[in-house]
Formats: sequence, C-alpha cells, structure tokens
Amino acid sequence: MPLIARVHSLPLEPELIERLARFKPALSAKAPSPDATLYVGWFNTKPIAAAWAIGSDDARHLSGFAIHPATMGRDVLAQLASSMRTQENAAGRRVLSSEDYAVLDVAEETGLDK
Repeated sequence: MPLIARVHSLPLEPELIERLARFKPALSAKAPSPDATLYVGWFNTKPIAAAWAIGSDDARHLSGFAIHPATMGRDVLAQLASSMRTQENAAGRRVLSSEDYAVLDVAEETGLDK
C-alpha cells in the first residue's frame, strides 16, 4: 500500500479533524508543542495514518502515532515514519528518535489492545 505523507498546517479543516478522530488512538488536532509538525499519511484520497514531529531542529522526535483501524497490519506506520524522517531531514531537521508505533501497526484480529 503506497502511502503519501503530507505536512498539514493548523488549524485543520473540520472534515480532516473528524477523520483523524476515528484513528486508533484518536489523534488530537491540537499541537503537542509549539514546534510540532503534523504529518498525515494518505492513500488515494483518504487519510490513513498520522503522527507529530516535535522538538528543536537538531533533535526531533516522532510521536503521537495514530492509524485508521482498516489499515492495521500493513506496515502503514513504518512507511509514515520513514517518510517523515526523509522529509524532516530534507528540511534540515534531524530526527533523533521515534515512539514505538509497532504495537499499533498489527492486524486488528490479533486481539491485542490498541
């Protein structure tokens, strides 16, 4: 499943806020810090994943990962994290760490709590 990661400016459009609220866990439309950048992963015309890049330009952290339940188990969040790192580095920002998103990116039928 090819994913296209896009940076989204705040405030978000109401329709996108509604779609992000369906993700697991629900993603807040409010920035966790003043230096935060929201990335949304799109497939065709639908948002399927999102996360925040936060921190100073020389020490960014990827966090707040969220995924649409229908796309779990397809390595969507790994693709999003990779694209975020690429875009952050291209913008001159250094990503030092990432929250563990793997538990969110497993197939829902495994019975794991998400």
